[in-house]
Amino acid sequence: MAIPVDIVEFVEKHIKLMISQTETYLPFIRVAFPYSNNIADGVYNLIIGSALSIFVNQFAMKMKYPTAEDFTVFGKISLKFRDQVDQFFK
Repeated sequence: MAIPVDIVEFVEKHIKLMISQTETYLPFIRVAFPYSNNIADGVYNLIIGSALSIFVNQFAMKMKYPTAEDFTVFGKISLKFRDQVDQFFK
Protein backbone atom coordinates (compact mmCIF):
# COMPACT_ATOMS: atom_id res chain seq x y z
CA MET A 1 0.00 0.00 0.00
CA ALA A 2 1.39 3.41 -0.92
CA ILE A 3 1.41 6.07 1.76
CA PRO A 4 -1.33 8.63 1.08
CA VAL A 5 0.10 11.84 -0.36
CA ASP A 6 -1.46 13.97 2.37
CA ILE A 7 0.39 11.99 5.05
CA VAL A 8 3.71 12.31 3.21
CA GLU A 9 3.19 16.06 2.83
CA PHE A 10 2.22 16.47 6.48
CA VAL A 11 5.27 14.54 7.70
CA GLU A 12 7.63 16.46 5.39
CA LYS A 13 6.20 19.81 6.54
CA HIS A 14 6.68 18.74 10.14
CA ILE A 15 10.31 17.74 9.53
CA LYS A 16 10.97 21.05 7.75
CA LEU A 17 9.45 22.95 10.68
CA MET A 18 11.65 21.05 13.13
CA ILE A 19 14.73 21.78 11.01
CA SER A 20 13.91 25.49 10.92
CA GLN A 21 13.48 25.44 14.70
CA THR A 22 16.86 23.75 15.02
CA GLU A 23 18.41 26.63 13.13
CA THR A 24 16.78 29.07 15.57
CA TYR A 25 18.04 27.16 18.62
CA LEU A 26 21.51 26.44 17.20
CA PRO A 27 23.35 28.98 19.39
CA PHE A 28 21.75 27.46 22.50
CA ILE A 29 22.47 23.88 21.37
CA ARG A 30 26.16 24.64 20.87
CA VAL A 31 26.48 26.30 24.29
CA ALA A 32 24.40 23.72 26.15
CA PHE A 33 26.18 20.67 24.74
CA PRO A 34 29.84 21.67 24.22
CA TYR A 35 31.23 18.20 24.98
CA SER A 36 28.92 16.16 22.78
CA ASN A 37 30.75 14.31 20.04
CA ASN A 38 27.94 14.24 17.54
CA ILE A 39 25.15 16.67 18.21
CA ALA A 40 23.88 16.25 14.64
CA ASP A 41 22.92 12.64 15.37
CA GLY A 42 21.04 13.60 18.50
CA VAL A 43 19.18 16.44 16.80
CA TYR A 44 18.34 14.29 13.78
CA ASN A 45 17.05 11.50 16.04
CA LEU A 46 14.84 13.96 17.96
CA ILE A 47 13.41 15.37 14.73
CA ILE A 48 12.72 11.97 13.21
CA GLY A 49 11.28 10.64 16.47
CA SER A 50 8.85 13.53 16.49
CA ALA A 51 8.05 12.97 12.80
CA LEU A 52 7.44 9.26 13.45
CA SER A 53 4.82 10.15 16.03
CA ILE A 54 3.15 12.46 13.50
CA PHE A 55 3.34 9.73 10.86
CA VAL A 56 1.61 7.13 13.03
CA ASN A 57 -0.99 9.65 14.25
CA GLN A 58 -1.90 10.58 10.69
CA PHE A 59 -2.64 6.93 9.94
CA ALA A 60 -4.62 6.59 13.17
CA MET A 61 -6.81 9.55 12.24
CA LYS A 62 -7.73 7.66 9.07
CA MET A 63 -8.44 4.53 11.15
CA LYS A 64 -5.60 2.69 9.39
CA TYR A 65 -2.34 1.08 10.43
CA PRO A 66 0.95 1.64 8.64
CA THR A 67 2.47 -1.50 7.16
CA ALA A 68 6.11 -2.55 7.29
CA GLU A 69 6.44 -1.16 3.76
CA ASP A 70 5.01 2.18 4.96
CA PHE A 71 7.67 2.37 7.67
CA THR A 72 10.34 1.66 5.06
CA VAL A 73 9.02 4.55 2.97
CA PHE A 74 8.97 6.75 6.09
CA GLY A 75 12.66 5.93 6.56
CA LYS A 76 13.38 7.01 2.99
CA ILE A 77 11.39 10.22 3.45
CA SER A 78 13.24 11.11 6.64
CA LEU A 79 16.68 10.21 5.30
CA LYS A 80 16.49 12.90 2.63
CA PHE A 81 16.59 15.51 5.42
CA ARG A 82 19.71 14.10 7.11
CA ASP A 83 22.18 16.30 5.25
CA GLN A 84 20.28 19.46 6.22
CA VAL A 85 20.73 18.63 9.89
CA ASP A 86 24.39 17.71 9.43
CA GLN A 87 25.10 21.07 7.79
CA PHE A 88 24.21 22.92 11.02
CA PHE A 89 27.09 21.28 12.84
CA LYS A 90 29.91 21.50 10.29
